[in-house]
Amino acid sequence: MSSDFKELQSKWESTKKNSELSTTNFDDLYKKIKIKEKENVFFYYSTIIILLVTLIVISIFFYYVAPVKEMLSRIGAGLMILGLVFRIVIEIRSIHKAKQINILETTLKTADNAIKFHQFRKTIHQVIAPIIIGLYTIGFYMITPEFSLYMKFWNVVLIDISYVVIGLILFFIIRKGVKKEMQKLTDIVKLKNEITD
Repeated sequence: MSSDFKELQSKWESTKKNSELSTTNFDDLYKKIKIKEKENVFFYYSTIIILLVTLIVISIFFYYVAPVKEMLSRIGAGLMILGLVFRIVIEIRSIHKAKQINILETTLKTADNAIKFHQFRKTIHQVIAPIIIGLYTIGFYMITPEFSLYMKFWNVVLIDISYVVIGLILFFIIRKGVKKEMQKLTDIVKLKNEITD
């Protein structure tokens, strides 16, 4: 009987130590998740600020500097502005969705929400963003014919070429940021899955 009690006590101590270790691991995982989530939310806010500044500059340009008069140009300007507005709305929605993922909920539900959010952001980067960029580019080139009425041919060509060059530079900068964001989201999903295992 005494040996059974000692064995039970030994198991209890062992379990207690393991549970303390897992609590420490859980706290470390929780901190890592929170840091990565904060970095991503900062990324979303900075994207919104960049898009808002671009929207304001383009709106001021089309309203004060070069008000477009032809219907084709107005449609082009509209595509550019609406594309930016739509992307801003998507980023605001992303922040809202990211904040809805509560780590203190049941762990399985939280991991499932994190995976769904990861898929949501993937869809934005792989489907929605290219469509918006395509519409924005179409809008830009729809304005070019009207610009050619008021500017020298070579100036219009220079503007068209600079759009492509700036677009390529921005593409690589944005792509780097997107890869970083997707890696952080993947890490968050992995960390949350570690908690559930």
